[in-house]
Amino acid sequence: MSDEMTYDVVVVGGGAAGLSGAMALGRSKRSVLVIDAGEPRNAPADHAHNYLGREGVNPLELLEIGRAEVAAYGVEVLADRVVGLSGEVDDFLVTTAGGRRVRARRILVTAGVVDELPDVPGLAERWGIDVLHCPYCHGWEVRDRAIAVLATTPMAGHQGLLFRQLSEDVVVVVHDGVELPEEETEKLGAIGVRFAYGTPQEVVATDHGDALVGLRLVDGTVLERDAIVVASQPHVRADFLGPMGIEPKPFEMNGTAFGSVIEVEPNTGATSVPGIFAAGNATDIAMILVASAAHGVRVGAWINAELASADAVRAVQARRDGFFERPAWEERYSGDKVWSGKVNVQLAAEAPALAPGRALDIGCGEGGDAIWLAQQGWQVTAVDFADAALARTTTHAEQAGVGDRVETRRVDVRTFEPAGETWDLVTSHFFHLPDGGMPDVVRRLASAVAPGGTLLVVGHHPDDLATGLRHGHTSFMFTAEDLLPAVPEDFVVEVCEARPRTQLHPHTGEEIAIADAVLKVRRAG
Repeated sequence: MSDEMTYDVVVVGGGAAGLSGAMALGRSKRSVLVIDAGEPRNAPADHAHNYLGREGVNPLELLEIGRAEVAAYGVEVLADRVVGLSGEVDDFLVTTAGGRRVRARRILVTAGVVDELPDVPGLAERWGIDVLHCPYCHGWEVRDRAIAVLATTPMAGHQGLLFRQLSEDVVVVVHDGVELPEEETEKLGAIGVRFAYGTPQEVVATDHGDALVGLRLVDGTVLERDAIVVASQPHVRADFLGPMGIEPKPFEMNGTAFGSVIEVEPNTGATSVPGIFAAGNATDIAMILVASAAHGVRVGAWINAELASADAVRAVQARRDGFFERPAWEERYSGDKVWSGKVNVQLAAEAPALAPGRALDIGCGEGGDAIWLAQQGWQVTAVDFADAALARTTTHAEQAGVGDRVETRRVDVRTFEPAGETWDLVTSHFFHLPDGGMPDVVRRLASAVAPGGTLLVVGHHPDDLATGLRHGHTSFMFTAEDLLPAVPEDFVVEVCEARPRTQLHPHTGEEIAIADAVLKVRRAG
């Protein structure tokens, strides 16, 4: 892996959520790098439960299997720690403790949480062994055993209620300063839960630490127990997100804080910063292993969908940019014949009423309009920005016997300046620009019209979209009315309309109704 390599997605954290998100992305042919510090939350546990198809699997073994599975889809896994994140959507820079620098279009944060435990001596050493927190993750394994529930918050009654389902011997040890709601204590008492009051002095284990003995209570006695249940305070690992403006938010239930999470949009996993997503316990501390994995898949799918949309938008822009640039038209006019060679119908309809003089034909293509005008007695300047088009116009004019009446020039009408030169007729047929660029063209063309001369601009009308002929052309179609603000004050509007006509559908051969946007204006003489 080389520094500054760019991936579609960098996943921060290689737990169940991160690897599942990477799986969804890898199977969608995305380039993915998972950066994992090797500190899974469930590492102390020997077994993971409620994971359908993997019931009882060792958590570390599950991650090893997952890494092998995602690797089959091209996902890379790097053992390192993310220490820095900067940049913006489509160009994030990720730095690691090992000195790696990689770039990513999107970031998926699944770094999980760190459990903060009550300050009871000996408690942390037995975390994940016989100090437990979740009845769904570990409850079955301590069924019918002697259990102590540490009431460190007023919500501890909930744990007592759930573990009482699993054992008849449950004691709730209420820490100093904690008051359980009277309704909770009444319910627990009614189902046989006992109570002890005062913060325990220590967790007592056998001399070699291989087994739990119980809790030493405030009076010095030892409450013998097989398991201790405690609500930890999980805090999300998110220091590297601070410079991006993402700070952990308190996770609360019934007004009681239970740690911190990254706030995300519920459906997509999107954070407040575009391009940065989060999944798993980093967003909801209540998620068990299978829920974190499922969330990772869902958020990975949303990221892929966002990237797919962004790729399509970029392709559209590239197509637009290419379509309106010279190389594309040089290539087009270097191949087979493009147009029919016949005069455009609106030019044939409007020009006969005008006295022949000098004409400027914009975007002459293969010369159909220029040759027709020359045959009607006009002296024509045919312009295009593609040399291949001008060469064809010259050849066709000579073949038609009007080569002496058709002059060609290479001109990009987007920057066209007549420099005082004028024509009696300036005509533009089906020349289009994206994103509202045509009014500027009309201003430029109007400056080239001689006093008493005519400007005729014809284009595809937006109503043609309904015919299915103009796929992908919505941004550069226009109405005649769209062009009016660009017409100088010394011009008189003679035609401004959507003019209907018929055309054969190129695929079905069926005659269909379409409309041309027609603007004809005359400069005062």
